[in-house]
Amino acid sequence: MTEVWNVVTRAITGIRPELGDSGTAVTRDSALFYAADPGQPVLGLDSMEALELISVLEQEFGVELADTGIRIADLHTVGDVADAMAGAL
Repeated sequence: MTEVWNVVTRAITGIRPELGDSGTAVTRDSALFYAADPGQPVLGLDSMEALELISVLEQEFGVELADTGIRIADLHTVGDVADAMAGAL
């Protein structure tokens, strides 16, 4: 799971370099789009960045989410993405 986590966080900071540059922590609880709870960290990805993230991860892991039954709409946090990718391997 650590390897999956490293790939996911590297992909996110590759898409949004300012996250790494500003020292913003990417945690399992970081929301991809918007916070469901007050105080939850938010990455604020837009729809194009989310598609790019999925594309990068599919290439990195050699898997297509469409073939796994994982619904992108169910991925709300970075932890959700990491768990989905680990489960797809």
